[in-house]
Amino acid sequence: MRKLLPLLFYFFIQTTIIFGQTGIEKITFDQDYKDTPLSEVLLNLESKKGAQFFYKDDWGIEAFLLNGEKGQDALIGINDLLETYGYSLIEYKGLFVIVNQEGLESYQYEFWEENDINLDQYKIIGSGKPENSNLPVVVKGSIKDASEGEPLIGASIQVLDSSQGVVTDIDGNFELPLVPGKYKLMAQYAGYEAQSIPVQVINEGELEVELFNQTLKLEEVTISARSQEITVSEKIAGREILDIAVIKSLPTFMGEVDPVKSLISLPGVSSVGEGTAGFNVRGGDPGQNLLMMDEAIIYNSSHLFGFFGAFSPDMIRDVELYKGGGPANYGGRVSSVLNVNLRNGNAKEYEVAGGIGLISSRLSLEGPLNKDKTSFILSGRTSYPNWMLKQMKDPDLYQSAAGFYDVNLKVNHTIDENNVLTFSGYLSDDNFEFASDTAYVWKTKAAIAKWSHRFNSNFLMQTNFVVSDYKSNIENNQENFGFDYTSGIKNYQGKIDFSYSIGAAHKLDFGISSLHYSFDNGTFEPGVQNSNAEAIYIPQESALESAVYFNDEFSISPKVSLVYGLRVSNYLTLGGTYYEFDPNSPKSPSSIIDTLTYQNGEVAKTNFGIEPRVSFRWLITPSSSFKASYYRTNQYIHLISNTAAISPVNYWKSSGYNLDPSISDQYTLGLFKNWNDNLFEISVEGYYKWIQNVVDYKNAATILLNETLDADLVQGKGKAYGVEFMLRKNRGKLTGWLGYTYSRSLRQFNESPFDEEIINEGVFFPSNYDKPHDVSVVMNYKFSRRFSMNMNFAYSTGRPITVPVSKFQYEDFLSILNYSDRNQYRVPDYHRMDLAFTLKSGLKKDKKVDGEWVFSVYNVYSRRNPFSVYFTQRGNAFQLSVLGSAFPSISYNFKL
Repeated sequence: MRKLLPLLFYFFIQTTIIFGQTGIEKITFDQDYKDTPLSEVLLNLESKKGAQFFYKDDWGIEAFLLNGEKGQDALIGINDLLETYGYSLIEYKGLFVIVNQEGLESYQYEFWEENDINLDQYKIIGSGKPENSNLPVVVKGSIKDASEGEPLIGASIQVLDSSQGVVTDIDGNFELPLVPGKYKLMAQYAGYEAQSIPVQVINEGELEVELFNQTLKLEEVTISARSQEITVSEKIAGREILDIAVIKSLPTFMGEVDPVKSLISLPGVSSVGEGTAGFNVRGGDPGQNLLMMDEAIIYNSSHLFGFFGAFSPDMIRDVELYKGGGPANYGGRVSSVLNVNLRNGNAKEYEVAGGIGLISSRLSLEGPLNKDKTSFILSGRTSYPNWMLKQMKDPDLYQSAAGFYDVNLKVNHTIDENNVLTFSGYLSDDNFEFASDTAYVWKTKAAIAKWSHRFNSNFLMQTNFVVSDYKSNIENNQENFGFDYTSGIKNYQGKIDFSYSIGAAHKLDFGISSLHYSFDNGTFEPGVQNSNAEAIYIPQESALESAVYFNDEFSISPKVSLVYGLRVSNYLTLGGTYYEFDPNSPKSPSSIIDTLTYQNGEVAKTNFGIEPRVSFRWLITPSSSFKASYYRTNQYIHLISNTAAISPVNYWKSSGYNLDPSISDQYTLGLFKNWNDNLFEISVEGYYKWIQNVVDYKNAATILLNETLDADLVQGKGKAYGVEFMLRKNRGKLTGWLGYTYSRSLRQFNESPFDEEIINEGVFFPSNYDKPHDVSVVMNYKFSRRFSMNMNFAYSTGRPITVPVSKFQYEDFLSILNYSDRNQYRVPDYHRMDLAFTLKSGLKKDKKVDGEWVFSVYNVYSRRNPFSVYFTQRGNAFQLSVLGSAFPSISYNFKL
């Protein structure tokens, strides 16, 4: 048997095929060969020409039939035949060796296996022998917190002495392509001890890494949502991720961390002012953002009119924002997608954490129900701001009362290595009673059941079933004027997502979803003693939104990647009562010519949408990249509002017989650059967004409890464009970022032939959220391991408003105001500075309580930022400032 020596092949990987090179004696066939077994030909050449050939008997050389002519170059003829079977001929020091070149490193593996006395120090990945060792195989795995088992997002794993490396995704998973061989890998994450991992890669396999907290060696605080180079390497344009460590580092109002509000410090994200729920992304309104908590749609993102976040910080793993449509698995909104990802409970040991503040407190408990198999985390918050309201001088305020609570529960159960079940629940309640007579109430309920299944290392499935219920109430308790007003929205959703990896450079996601809506558009019930009003019941609506999608993430080359996808959506308006208006008259109750009634479940109207998405990334250098993207999205439900912020009188309405879905097309271009070993990063990104069928209301329209609301709504066009700039410092005692955005958000309503349905004479005008200049500065200075200071500064152009420009007055009895075109004026500019100081407990590893004191001052220099300007019937103006003074606070956070 002609077995190849492993040591010889170890040297062969240093050589190249040398056919045609000088210095090698030409060997020719001395006879004709017709369908002759190659093994016989080689024996003849060895006996007559003195050549030597090495190969393995089990390769089946005798089955390779050769055809050759006398005088033909023998080595070329033999090599041509071998290549048809995936083999080749290599010359080494005059010895001709038949080699399966594509599997060459497999013999390097054999050499290690037989000769490496330290083999037990290497973790073996894969088994057998490589199928094609010149091509990389994919090492898949995860990086987790060793004490809690929680995924570490943005952790890096790199090949030592090489530029090869990747970072983990939002689930803590990574895919690292490596050619079979021996490597030393380094896993790292800020605040954790780095781990060196010797591996021997044979075939595709898995690598699970656990990192331990680096309590004593922590030298700096890094304000970084992900690995420092991820801004350059991220393939999806417009994607931002903030992990909870970054969120907690920002100054807060009354010491309460708000993950959603923390996004406002990023370019392209803003709000209309203090005391407002919701946020605005690239000129969109709050109702154009898809807000999810572990895939459950949440319709109220805050507590107490926006002063507190809707989610407990102890539950949050990270906050993921797509400033556009995002990948094709997301849909339903034309502005942005925000997913608040909750963490799993500690599967190894019990922990208690919480915080005590001046007007709110929270407590969470987590631990294993079945160690390393089933975990839970339970968190609750409550507030007690009434003592502060009692200190106010305004009688309307010191007679008021407010409060909220929320509860989160998540249970994670690992059935086996291929199946995981997750159950989550969320409950929140807000109550604000103004001057002891009118109470505003918001309630949210959500439940999520998730099954994750792995068919194999390349093929994954995730099934979700979600229920979400949001209700808003206004209750008046006055004896003769009492009433109860309610509205809300409820949905059931089923969704199945698949993910299939095709090698290291190709990942395909696809799936299907169906979402059923029930809309409560308003119910008014007078109190028992209120004889001046009658009950009003606006007919409820329902709809079914379904979609199929695929999304392909493809690396064309190490420098060029493409993420493209297609979402096909279908929206069925089910049941309800609709009005048909006279096409020759403006829409109004008097122009109704027919009433159409559909039974429950009967399709009243069908809408269909095709939504392509594509994101391109080019790594110009390892530290710089160019990105471009295009997203189309459809939005089938509309937030009906005549205010700039979400309020208790806003409600959701379905597209239907007279209301079309909104359609958005967004284009982006961006440049991203890191330098000085990722110490600094800079980015510039421009965008243009065009929206069809945006919704607004006629002048003097009635929004609340309007049975013929379709007559008072108009639809038109919207456009938004801007440039976003970000400069970030990632390491050192001083870290942080500077963000600047120039943007415009405009609307146009000119498609109706009737003047009553045209706004501002049909020309573009600023939307309620048009704020051309927006600046944010975030800094974190680390004085020592225990003491740090955080600063946040925000500036923006004042938002647009409509003001009276003249009035008609008859004596003292009659005054009629004449208003300007819509949103032609602005309130004064907004600016504010916040400071926070954090003092951590001692650095001993064995301390029983890990705590920190947080001292913060919101609105340090007491700026009276105007929320809006209001006018009396006589035209006298007054300015409303929600917060007109500095708000200091102190809170204590702990973990047992």
